[in-house]
Amino acid sequence: MRFAALSVLAALGLLQGTPALAGSATAGSIMSKQAAIAIATSSMPAGNSVSRVQCTTMVRALSARYRCTVW
Repeated sequence: MRFAALSVLAALGLLQGTPALAGSATAGSIMSKQAAIAIATSSMPAGNSVSRVQCTTMVRALSARYRCTVW
């Protein structure tokens, strides 16, 4: 019983994303890193321009997913 409760708490902690930053946008794509950047860029607040890009590639079971944040 205790293990199940700890497992649930650990899963909830892993599911939380990084905190949002003002003037930034994060998006994911299964197609390509460029697609994730394009989606995130289109979600930027009006009037902001992209000055920094950070991407993470996650691979599981021979399938890649890209998550990019633009500032």
